Amino acid sequence: MGGGGSIQGMIISLRNNKKLLRPKRSFLNQRKEFLKAAKGEVNLKKASKEELKLFREKIYQERKRHRKITIIIWSGIGVMLLFAAIMLNKTMKEQLRNSEMKKHDVKKSTYLKLIEDGDDWLTKRRWHNAIFQYQKALEIFPKEYDINYRLTYALCLRCETDFIDCKEAKNKLEKLLLQYPNKSELKELRKMLEYEYE
Repeated sequence: MGGGGSIQGMIISLRNNKKLLRPKRSFLNQRKEFLKAAKGEVNLKKASKEELKLFREKIYQERKRHRKITIIIWSGIGVMLLFAAIMLNKTMKEQLRNSEMKKHDVKKSTYLKLIEDGDDWLTKRRWHNAIFQYQKALEIFPKEYDINYRLTYALCLRCETDFIDCKEAKNKLEKLLLQYPNKSELKELRKMLEYEYE
């Protein structure tokens, strides 16, 4: 059993909607319409070789102009991208330099605190604590003369008073004397360890 009237109504509605659409226009239909408008006479003018040459030249010039505009636009975009890349690179280098400077400042601050703490222990004649703080500072800046000297000095004092770490004090002093042979304070330390050299 079908839908009866509802299907019939749908078919009629579709037909009416189709009639409202514009008819398809093909090339042949357009030509027929043109002929009707021109009353059957079509007067197509043929272009001469000179006119065709001018037309080609005009098209060539137009393409050339479009190509130049395209090149200029892409060059501008390329320059802007290059400029942006350079600025980004500069900014990143600056940020990296700043972060390295901050890290160095933190390291230096920690280094100075350790030296200060080691010096306090040294004045209290607590050699072990002073040596410990100096060794921690030495880990931060191992090539600094100042911390190497302080550590060697603390080791020499400990050797002189407690007779402990004498060999380590002598080894440290020998390394410093090789690196800095003209330092008078190192010669003073050598006098403290005179019996180790005998």
